[in-house]
Amino acid sequence: MKQAKKRKSLLKIIKKAFSDLEVCENIDLKDTYKLPDKKITFPLENYPIKLHISYDMHELHLYPEFPIDQTTEVGEDTCYILFEPESYYSKIGGFYRLCDDDKIILGSGNEKQHAFLKTSAKLQEQQLSISNDEGKLIFKCHHVESGTCISPLLKEKNLNKINDWRKEKISRLSKIIGNPTSLLSNEEALEQIKKVNAVLAKEKYREKNNEGKPGGVIQIPDKCKVVIIGDLHARIDNLLTLLSQNNFLSEMENNRVRIVVLGDAVHPEVKGHYDEMESSVLMMDLIFKLKLQFPEQFFYIRGNHDSFSEELSKHGVSQGILWKKKLKKLRGNSYLKEMEKFYEQLAYVAFSKHFVCAHAGAPTSAVNQHALVNITHYPKLLKDLLNKRLKTSNRLSGYTKGDINKLKKCLNLDKSVPFIVGHTPMDHEETVWKNVGEIQNHHIIYSAQQDIVGAMVQINHKIYPLTYMVEPISKLLK
Repeated sequence: MKQAKKRKSLLKIIKKAFSDLEVCENIDLKDTYKLPDKKITFPLENYPIKLHISYDMHELHLYPEFPIDQTTEVGEDTCYILFEPESYYSKIGGFYRLCDDDKIILGSGNEKQHAFLKTSAKLQEQQLSISNDEGKLIFKCHHVESGTCISPLLKEKNLNKINDWRKEKISRLSKIIGNPTSLLSNEEALEQIKKVNAVLAKEKYREKNNEGKPGGVIQIPDKCKVVIIGDLHARIDNLLTLLSQNNFLSEMENNRVRIVVLGDAVHPEVKGHYDEMESSVLMMDLIFKLKLQFPEQFFYIRGNHDSFSEELSKHGVSQGILWKKKLKKLRGNSYLKEMEKFYEQLAYVAFSKHFVCAHAGAPTSAVNQHALVNITHYPKLLKDLLNKRLKTSNRLSGYTKGDINKLKKCLNLDKSVPFIVGHTPMDHEETVWKNVGEIQNHHIIYSAQQDIVGAMVQINHKIYPLTYMVEPISKLLK
């Protein structure tokens, strides 16, 4: 990653040295402007832009991406988001982020662009390119006869539309969860977790095991869209950021989406804070509030950190033991027993015809639907789903493409269905990694990074990664 940044810096130096050779007209964008057949740019401003990329296509919007609680000026580090406003504000939709050195070429034949932006099949393959050069937007129209136009969105309702839209979501979120940084009383906490366990005992979409208890699999109805969130590791604002973005919250309320968290909501991954457990308490209180508010829409499957195991440690810090001691001291034995019951009742796999997910990886041991439902009687299978990582030259016992296909087959899923896991972040910079290990439709999502948080989101019939800036939403809910 450091080498990549060095190469990027070198490219910028070279680019600046020859910048005068690049034909790029500067314009003062005050009204509608039809793009010519050369590159154009305009002075940095805070206002959003409207685009028509052909005479017969709907408009797109391009907004500077600012934190909701800050007044910011456009600058070298400014990112922009490109979206189709009609669907963006009304349902779960996609968008493109353009940060420094990013470029998008709009045109036909791109399935993702059609899903996110509703691009027309009538467009040329390369219709319009948009680049971000240190916060400065550069446009290049490749087919002038199509009538590509841009114009400023200067009306007050447009200037603040995204922030106003998100503030409504934060207001609604505040009514649902209250202050997420305030500890519940022992009595409130015990009552809440008991209610959660009662919900889990009869949790929706779970086949009963041989003992009449909820089995190890959640089968989401095929008609329901899904949002998959990776390991959160006590980063409350990461979860709150996601819930205040897009239309995830409202679509849960309208019973049109199912959110699945891939376990490991507890135990900080921040160096020097591995032994801090209060944020884990607050995180689980938040998870429980969401489960009670949305018992048939919000699901949490088990991760390896959802345990009091003595073997659970991070860089020599026994997080499993510390977690148990913290809960016992803070809330007593009764609460501790309820948390153990919560762990015992969790599912390990969730799927529909559109996806399959688990916390860690595909089991290398024998697997079938009966075993998955009765997983507590199959300790090797259980351990694999909580701990397995992809096979590499240094990890010969890991899972393979064949193991992934074996899991899909036992669930009667097509090989092309995405298999999504958490547990193994590939670096400290990104939040989603696609086709990991050169295995098509094998994706890893880790939602506990400091600055960005991702989710795997179903739009139409496909799963796409969406990434957001982490914001201190908890401060806005106090």
